[in-house]
Amino acid sequence: MDKALWVVRDKITTKGAIDDLMADATTRGIHDVVVQVRGRGDAYYASTLEPRAESLTGEFDPLAHLVRAGAAVGVRVHAWGNVFFVWSSPEGALPWAPEHLVRRHPEWLLRPAGVKYLDPVGGSDWEGIYTDPKSTAAREHTLAVFTDIVSRYPVEGFHYDYVRYPQVTYAGSPDDHAAVTALVAESASRLRAARPGLVISAAVFPDPEIARDRVLQRWPEWAWAGLVDLLCPMAYRRETAEVARLLKKARAAAPRTRMWGGLMAYAGERALLREQVRAAEDAGCEGAILFAYDPTQRDLLDIFAAA
Repeated sequence: MDKALWVVRDKITTKGAIDDLMADATTRGIHDVVVQVRGRGDAYYASTLEPRAESLTGEFDPLAHLVRAGAAVGVRVHAWGNVFFVWSSPEGALPWAPEHLVRRHPEWLLRPAGVKYLDPVGGSDWEGIYTDPKSTAAREHTLAVFTDIVSRYPVEGFHYDYVRYPQVTYAGSPDDHAAVTALVAESASRLRAARPGLVISAAVFPDPEIARDRVLQRWPEWAWAGLVDLLCPMAYRRETAEVARLLKKARAAAPRTRMWGGLMAYAGERALLREQVRAAEDAGCEGAILFAYDPTQRDLLDIFAAA
């Protein structure tokens, strides 16, 4: 059974942190890491299209070091890009960089009903600022960013997250799912042309009906059309029976597409993680992927790798 790790952007800001990640993965026989390099409309790599991430210092290029370090130890690096979600701030601050798309192109942004100004905290159910999936210009920019990454960095794969609406209430109509799928379809064409053999993957809501109705994410259709090579249903639940139910439902919705069951790393819950890896395998998943890599919880990495 394949094992993989989701690695959030705050774990790749220094060479030492990346070297520790590679050591933690390879010593446990984990050969795939899915690493967030576009978190909030910013770049954890060298980019002329989007601003450098605010948390980076100097000239360090995290993605370049990731692919070099991974090649040295046999760990495959999948570049993870948040798709429509482009900014959030717990303080309610806007991006520093004037070239950030939130500042440069407010006309590209998705505005929830009643909000007439740019407010990263927004309403009670607002995760942050999204681009409008129906904006052709915004989609084109996102596609250019993704194509730029895979053209210049020898990554194993490209991974979509937040490839959806925040909620159906933010869409003009339920038919707006077509705009999300349009990006997925065009991205598949461009990324495969730019890097043949690239593994295209997506983190998705595990229940296909909830994904379809609540956030306009029709991932079973992407699977049937061959637009993705690998699905990662996010079955983040403490109850193992519910994890099993969700992953079995996901497996039935995309029976021919490779699938890694997405599991949550609950601190201190070693027995629970072991059970849930087993549940993913029993559900028919070819692998499991853990959210998220944390060097302070190596005991969970041990269990995850061995289960």
